[in-house]
Amino acid sequence: MAEHRNYTAISEFRVINRRKLLKCPDLKPYLKISVSPNSTMSNEEYLTVTVSGVLIPSSSDWVAMISPSSSNVTDCPLSEAYYAQTGDLSDLPLLCQYPVKAQYVSNDPDYLNCTKKECQERVLGKCVVTTCSGSLTFHVINIRTNIEFVFFVGGFDTPCILTRSNPLNFTNPKMPLYGHLSSIDSTGKSMRLTWVSGDEEPQQVQYGDGMSQNSVVTTFTQDDMCSSSPLPSPAKDFGWHDPGFIHTAVMIGLQPSSTFSYIYGSDSIGWSNQTQFRTPPAGGSDGLYFIAYGDMGKAPFDSSVEHYIQPGSLSVIKAVTDEVNSVNVDSIFHIGDISYATGFLVEWDFFLELINPVASQVTYMTAIGNHER
Repeated sequence: MAEHRNYTAISEFRVINRRKLLKCPDLKPYLKISVSPNSTMSNEEYLTVTVSGVLIPSSSDWVAMISPSSSNVTDCPLSEAYYAQTGDLSDLPLLCQYPVKAQYVSNDPDYLNCTKKECQERVLGKCVVTTCSGSLTFHVINIRTNIEFVFFVGGFDTPCILTRSNPLNFTNPKMPLYGHLSSIDSTGKSMRLTWVSGDEEPQQVQYGDGMSQNSVVTTFTQDDMCSSSPLPSPAKDFGWHDPGFIHTAVMIGLQPSSTFSYIYGSDSIGWSNQTQFRTPPAGGSDGLYFIAYGDMGKAPFDSSVEHYIQPGSLSVIKAVTDEVNSVNVDSIFHIGDISYATGFLVEWDFFLELINPVASQVTYMTAIGNHER
């Protein structure tokens, strides 16, 4: 249990936007940051990010993932009010865009002792300038907007930017993703499917024996984000990320306690994988086998730090997935404190990706907790 403590307290990274962005010394004649693979990204990737040409490795060197790549990660002194909801009331806010995630380069055990050396300059056949490199693994999912990686020095307390990677794009930013099921009544004969896409045109769910329904599409903007007066939410400023378009379709003509398959999407932007789901029993049946929990949150599948990390979420979702795949679970109830996004919208995509193995197979019903208010 000790490894799961203190992850939800305010950490250095959670208030990175409050730090002064210092002017870096010009020590980067050989410095570069590269990403492999460097082709367009699929819906889920494990990218290797390598920082090379480092003259003096430091334990305070770190790499941030930024999205979109056009985000302003420099000085932002005019948005002070947006930062109060993070719980930090220090001086002016400075970084305009909160990184999606970050890692210290020292996560590579070969970085600080410069195991991976490269000669940059030779004189009379002798190497006179040697640089070091380090590599990190980042788990990336399709969040529709392009990304880039930024190399900082000075740690999270006194950051400054040395270099940035080239932008990386997803192969299909309009791909329909993260479908999850919910009940709309107690009959077990209708199920709502909700998914996210970068495309605003209606799509379709095809299910059962030749049945289909078109989706209703909606979205929201920064102006729609609510705040507790007089403190604006981070979602109105540095925590904002484009949510894409939310598609919803109701599958009718089902039978309770039965198994069906479905796909969703369209010919123009692509289709999801085929998934089997189980309808719950009708109200008044002899039994309902359900799983209930709250306060789950999310955690990264790599060594990154993020705005909010609940390490126990990984073991919870693994246990729930094993249960859903081995017995006839009828429903899941997530009773509040869902993703802990708390004004940082991109974390919802990572949460939806985390629960997708179960939420795509059985109804995943949620309730509002204090972290969703």
